[in-house]
Amino acid sequence: MKKGLLLLTCLAILSGCWDRTELKELGIAVGVAIDKDADTGNYIFSSLMLKPASFSTQSNSTTRPFEEVVTNGKTIFEAIRKVNLIFDRKGFYGHNKIILISEELAKEGILPILDAFQRGKEFREYVYICIVKNAAASEILASSTNAATILPAIHLRNLVDHTDIQFNAAKIDLLNFYKQVLASGINPVVGVLEFEKDRFSKKHVKISGGGVFNKDKLVGYLNEKETRGYRWGKGEVKTAAISVPSPVNEERFDTVEVKNVKSKIKPTIKGDEISFIISVNGEGIIAEQQSIATFESQAERLDYSRKIEGKMKKIIEKEIKMAMEKAQKKLKSDILGFGNALNQEDPKTWNKVKKDWKERFTEVPYTVSVNFSVKTTGLMRGPFQSEY
Repeated sequence: MKKGLLLLTCLAILSGCWDRTELKELGIAVGVAIDKDADTGNYIFSSLMLKPASFSTQSNSTTRPFEEVVTNGKTIFEAIRKVNLIFDRKGFYGHNKIILISEELAKEGILPILDAFQRGKEFREYVYICIVKNAAASEILASSTNAATILPAIHLRNLVDHTDIQFNAAKIDLLNFYKQVLASGINPVVGVLEFEKDRFSKKHVKISGGGVFNKDKLVGYLNEKETRGYRWGKGEVKTAAISVPSPVNEERFDTVEVKNVKSKIKPTIKGDEISFIISVNGEGIIAEQQSIATFESQAERLDYSRKIEGKMKKIIEKEIKMAMEKAQKKLKSDILGFGNALNQEDPKTWNKVKKDWKERFTEVPYTVSVNFSVKTTGLMRGPFQSEY
């Protein structure tokens, strides 16, 4: 009896892995880019595939550690399968770090593109999506300028990650893009990658601003200040550095390190009139002082902090209004989710207005309420200064 049970257990284990794919047979993709073939209208699918041999200590250090594999197809899934016709390993996308989509395709709508990734579970849901502006997506994907890592896709993923500590750019992953596209009363804003030239005319990749969608179609862009306004309104600021004119000397700047931001959108309904309040609460510390001043008393330090708080409130309010002006008047896209907030607060009212919300949103009134506190100056008596 025991022997029979042992035999059945062994068979079950063996049968569970008979068709597994060995690691040495996989081509691990770390980044993909999708462009459109101008002649055929097909998708051009570019994959960065790892070359494990190039990481070996026995290999030539100049060997490029990845292979850029380019295929095309009428659908994304067709293009993915064609990778196996020209690359000697089976494509595996479970460790893919980023999906780049050309501006041209984004304007046409990207749900048909993402369907293959989501339906077939080829890609994990936390992979970042970015729009490529003024360049081919494949060109950005293979660029390695200003990169500390030897893999361009990891470099791009890191640029998106860094929006946690600077918020001039937007970011979104596959899961949250789907959530916002399929939800009512909210539209997504996607990270944007493009080439930029430095003062030596050297071209490098930069993440900047945000690509605004109406459902799954790209309708325009937010610049850096507008993107900051969007992120203030969404409460998507973990930490940031904001420079403000010094209360002591307006020709110099002091820097506030933002430590925490929370926001809330509250609808107000009075009969047929609907309005919204965008409430933002934040705090930070003084990280740098250019102005030469010494605060001799607690009252002087407190007065200085209150003036900095006032300047921060004005900046936050101004940038939120810049984002809303662009969203309402030009792009006509509910990026902060006014409609979604209304749906959560009063589903009955939302059901009455959701059919014409796109038009109604462009005229809906709102107010911005900001509370920002400086917890500590980080400097007890003022900046360092010479005694001579």
